[in-house]
Amino acid sequence: MLGKRLLRILVRNDRYYIEPIDNGEGYLVLKDWGLRIKYAGKIKWSGKQGTLVIKYEDGRWFAYVPITVGEKPAKSNPKGYVHGIYEKIQIEKTKDSNKAFIDVGLNNLFAVVFNHTDVAILIKGSTIKSEYYYWKREVKTYQSVRDWLKNHGFESWHKYYTYYLHAVYKKRERLRHYYRTAIRFIAKTLHGMGVDEVFIGYPYLVSQDNSNEYNTNVWWYAKVINWLGEVLQEYGIKLNVVNEYGTSKQCSICNMEHENGRVKRGLYVCELTGIKINADINAARNIAKRAGYNTPIPRKILSYIITTNGVKPLTPIEGVTVETPKVKPRP
Repeated sequence: MLGKRLLRILVRNDRYYIEPIDNGEGYLVLKDWGLRIKYAGKIKWSGKQGTLVIKYEDGRWFAYVPITVGEKPAKSNPKGYVHGIYEKIQIEKTKDSNKAFIDVGLNNLFAVVFNHTDVAILIKGSTIKSEYYYWKREVKTYQSVRDWLKNHGFESWHKYYTYYLHAVYKKRERLRHYYRTAIRFIAKTLHGMGVDEVFIGYPYLVSQDNSNEYNTNVWWYAKVINWLGEVLQEYGIKLNVVNEYGTSKQCSICNMEHENGRVKRGLYVCELTGIKINADINAARNIAKRAGYNTPIPRKILSYIITTNGVKPLTPIEGVTVETPKVKPRP
């Protein structure tokens, strides 16, 4: 079927080796082909190399080297050890024993509350949604043109098929970039705030039974949580997954469920006390209660937006004028 064929080359772990020659560059040596391919960039992890996977994507070749960090190779394969920057996954020590609680969403990618402070954090997800819809239109356009040309016997359909594959690749990579950027930022922030354990809500029922365009294509539940767990491990922070079912409906102020509590997008009002709270922060506080912790009602919310150049603050820092972050134009 058109577009479904994937080109992969698998190389056994004793049929290649990495030959670093300087900080930031070196060679990938493929024994059976007699090839010595130069690479750029620093290798982060040290350990036993696994099966090399070579992929052809978007008109380029990529080599992926899986590494078992800290493990030594077999004596028969002395060159099967990759020398990176770090010998172990945990590269930082925790500063304190505070807890953080995270609700994952679309409008707010991460809503975070803590057990030790009335400060909350919101990471906006609007750029992820806009990026998704932009590349969705690109994919659909090139696919339509390709099919029309092919059905009418024009050989130029091959060119638009290439454009289509490029758009599919860019959509996936751009979303991955935004997610990974946000995850690295939140991990560093939590480490700086002395967090040693994180509880994150996972919508088991939604992800399994009620798949739609959002949670299938935009909202990468499992990937985001797995990536976050890997990065938090570098900072010595433990990640716990909590079933978030019902946390959006329950009021974190009075512990009751209010039928009309969510008065509009992003706002939850306690009908008993009249207290207003961000809806995603309300869910994060309920996740904390489900994990057996109490959190203070947030008095200060730090808001951030994900851009191509990192995560930028939307909340002005005291004494600093923050300009509106500009998203880098697409090529």
